Amino acid sequence: MRVAYLMRYLPAPSETFVLDEALAVQRAGAEVLPFVLDRVASAVRHARHEPLYKETRVVPRPSSPRAIASTIAMEERPAFAAVRAAWSTAGRRRDLRRVAWLARKWKALDIDVVRCHFASETARFAVAAGTMAGIPVSVAVHARDLFVPVEDFSWIVRSSDLVTTITPFHRDRLLRLGLPSERVELLECPVTVPPERAAAPAPGSSLRVLSVGRMVAKKGHDLLMKACASLAVEGTPIELTIVGDGPERFALRSLAGALGQHGGNLTIEMLGALPIEDVEALIVEGQFHACVLACRVAEDGDRDGVPVSLLEARARGLPIITSDLPGFDFDFTPEGGGVLVATATRGGRTEPLHANLIRALAELYRDPGHQRGLADQAREAAESRVSPEQIGERLYAMLNRVRSTLPSAPETPS
Repeated sequence: MRVAYLMRYLPAPSETFVLDEALAVQRAGAEVLPFVLDRVASAVRHARHEPLYKETRVVPRPSSPRAIASTIAMEERPAFAAVRAAWSTAGRRRDLRRVAWLARKWKALDIDVVRCHFASETARFAVAAGTMAGIPVSVAVHARDLFVPVEDFSWIVRSSDLVTTITPFHRDRLLRLGLPSERVELLECPVTVPPERAAAPAPGSSLRVLSVGRMVAKKGHDLLMKACASLAVEGTPIELTIVGDGPERFALRSLAGALGQHGGNLTIEMLGALPIEDVEALIVEGQFHACVLACRVAEDGDRDGVPVSLLEARARGLPIITSDLPGFDFDFTPEGGGVLVATATRGGRTEPLHANLIRALAELYRDPGHQRGLADQAREAAESRVSPEQIGERLYAMLNRVRSTLPSAPETPS
C-alpha cells in the first residue's frame, strides 16, 4: 500500500507526532511518500525524521509551469468542476493549480490513500486533490481544527473517507456534526517508552519545573510563570525551564523579566525550540519535579487536544500537571501520574485557577513521597499505553480498508 502524507510545513518542530505516525505506518508495511506545501529552511530538525525529510516532495507554486500544465490536463474532468465549486468557498483560486498537480502526481505514483493531519488548509488540499484523482483521503482531527474550524470544515470532513481523532470527547463532537460513526475512528496519541527514566530531583534542590509547548495563548505559559512567581514570593525557590517558540515569545520574555525580581527565588530560563532529541536529554538529566502546561481555552475557542509533550515527559517518569479541560481526563489522571487543575471561565477564557495551580506545584515540592509516587504512576501509565507500533498497525488496517472505496480514475501521464 502506497500512502501519501501531505503536510503544511517541513520541518514542523512542534508536530513530531505527524512524522512519528508516518514512520509507524511505514514499519507496519506501507510505502510512505511525504509531500509538503512549503519548506522552512531555518526550522529545527529532528534526527529521527531525517529519512522522511530526504524523501519529501515539495508542491510547486501556482505560477510553476508544472502546476499550470497539470491544471490544463485535469480541468476537463468532471471532478475538477466539483472541486472548484467547493474550493471557491475558502481556498484561493490560483491554488487549484497546486491541487491539480497533486492529483496528477498521486495518480502517476499509484498512491492508494492520502493521509494528513488537521482539518484545515492542508486537508483542503488533500481532500480536493484526492477527489480530483479518485483517491481516498484520511484526515486526523486534533484541536484547533475542531474548535475553531475553517469555513469549509464541514466539506473537508464530510469528503474524507476516514476521519480519526484522539479522545472519545473529540469523537463525540464529530459525531454530533452528523458524520457516520463508521467513518470516525478513535486513534490515540502513542508515545515510545524509552529505557531511561528521568533523574529524580536532588534532595534540598529548588522546585524544578519543565514546560514544553509552542508560545501561544492556549499553552498558558504566562499562567504558569505567574503561579511560579507567587510561590517564589512565599519563599519557595523555583527554577522554571520553558522549551518552545511562537508568536508570544517576546511578550513572554518581557513577562519573565518582570517576574524575575522576587528576592532571587525565581529563575525562568527560555530555551526556544529544540530538536526532540535535546528535549529528551533535558527531561532525563534535568532533575525536574514535574512537566507542566497550564492550558487554557483562548478567547477565540482555540484549545489543546492532547499535549504530546506531556505524554513524552510522562513516558520518562515525570509527573504531569495540566488543566482539567474536556478530553484531558482521557490521558491524564491521578492514577496515571497526572494532576488536573480545576478551571474557571472568565472574560471569554477558560483557565486553570491560580490558587489551585500554586497548590499543585507546592504539593509536589513539599511532599517528596507524593512526587515519587506520581513519577512511578506516570511511568506505569506510559508502559500500559498503546505503543506506536500498535497504532501504526491499526492505522495501516484502517487505511487499507478505505483504499478501494472509490472507483478507479483513468490513468494520467506524469
